[in-house]
Amino acid sequence: MNVVEKIILKKIKHKVSNWFELERSVEKLDGVFHSVEDSPEKSWPNPDKIPSGKEVPFSIKNIPIVGPSLSSSIKEGNKAIKSLSNNPARGKTIIDDLELKQFEAMAKENGIGAIGYTKLPHHLIFKDRAVLYDTAIVLIMEMNKEAVMKAPSLDTFKMVMSTYDTLGKTTNLLTEQLRIMGFQAQASHPLGGLVVYPPLAVEAGLGWCGRHGLLITPQFGASQRIAAIFVNIENLPLSEKNYHSWIGDFCENCGKCIRKCPSQAIYEEPIEHQSGRKTHINREKCLPIFVSQQGCTVCVKECTFTKINYSIVHDRFVNRKGRTQKN
Repeated sequence: MNVVEKIILKKIKHKVSNWFELERSVEKLDGVFHSVEDSPEKSWPNPDKIPSGKEVPFSIKNIPIVGPSLSSSIKEGNKAIKSLSNNPARGKTIIDDLELKQFEAMAKENGIGAIGYTKLPHHLIFKDRAVLYDTAIVLIMEMNKEAVMKAPSLDTFKMVMSTYDTLGKTTNLLTEQLRIMGFQAQASHPLGGLVVYPPLAVEAGLGWCGRHGLLITPQFGASQRIAAIFVNIENLPLSEKNYHSWIGDFCENCGKCIRKCPSQAIYEEPIEHQSGRKTHINREKCLPIFVSQQGCTVCVKECTFTKINYSIVHDRFVNRKGRTQKN
């Protein structure tokens, strides 16, 4: 690595470190919701690893490919925290049906494919992070299917990082719209974020986690990114029941993502924590392959739910399971 490359990586580390310092500053505010003893560390991205050029996607090899998306994501991540000052001093806490419909229509117009609402389990908040409100609006944005099916490829890598960026911008846009409507809100950027997203989306009734740890939804299979907005709204239609738990049984009988993972980073049996949160991926194995392949995404590509429609998988699996039980 030459001197110029070292300077570039140090500058990137500085930007990411400043972003994360902003995130951590929320902990000092009054009345916030903190992480708990069983909360996970925010292990990625790790600013301290950036100068080595081995932290995905902050490597010299990757910067020319995804630099604009990365730069924009860092900017939007900073905006998510700095814009907290835009919250109305005394925000409304009740949203009427028309306002909610307008908000959801605006989300759809800006590329959001699914929305869910839930209370935030505090064990999903990353250590050293905090949120102002523990009601969550969970946002799903589809990744481009054609690019996913090329994985691993530069086209896939560009698309993944571009989706992070687009969803980050949309999350900030929708957060500002809620403030204009009179509500208090806090955006959580999809790249890293303030919380563990897949189980939060499960809590919101949007899908179920596969053995790869990714969210699987009826709309997009495993091919999406997730963000959240935390709000002071008291009457959102919170998810009361998740109808997707059958996916867990299907995945136990499938295991294709484990077999196809080029770095064998997916645990045969996930690590279950005291809170019930599960760790599915060994990041020490996953990230080096992600770097060397300039974006892997093979687990998303190979997931049965990415290749076959959710309803078809459901009907085949439930019918076969029913016949097996009768026999």
